Amino acid sequence: MGIIVNGGVRRPTLRIADLRFAQGTPWETALRPTPTEGERVMAPEVAQALKKALSEVVEAGTARRLSGSFQSASGEDLSPGGKTGTGDNRVVVNRRGGVALNRTATFVFYLGPRHFGSVTAYVIGPDAAGYRFTSGLPVQILRSMAPVLMPHLDGRPGSGCPREP
Repeated sequence: MGIIVNGGVRRPTLRIADLRFAQGTPWETALRPTPTEGERVMAPEVAQALKKALSEVVEAGTARRLSGSFQSASGEDLSPGGKTGTGDNRVVVNRRGGVALNRTATFVFYLGPRHFGSVTAYVIGPDAAGYRFTSGLPVQILRSMAPVLMPHLDGRPGSGCPREP
């Protein structure tokens, strides 16, 4: 999803933005990673077409309950897009319905031009057959998280997700 959001460029993983030691002392030290370039792995036109298709999943498809859920206070468009998926994974014995191994439902998504992620509901073992949830469950979980996420996604100073320089 990150490659699609970045227009076909795979950006390097950055786990820590900076480390600060001994703040306010003569020994204060700040460590920051060296900026590195991303690698083009997909044509920009393909990434743009995929992003449009993913937005249609939210606008008119299986994730339409998310439509309009992420409105930025600063006016930035954070319209989500994504792909839903549900799995009922079984071992089939003697051509019968089989034994359930697990049940999964996932929504892989982007939010606006800078954020992406996934939400998965997962049940493992023989009890999995008793669950009937679909990918609508992770979609609803993400929708329910919107009020908690928005202050961090807005991109305003102090929001927790600064824009890259």
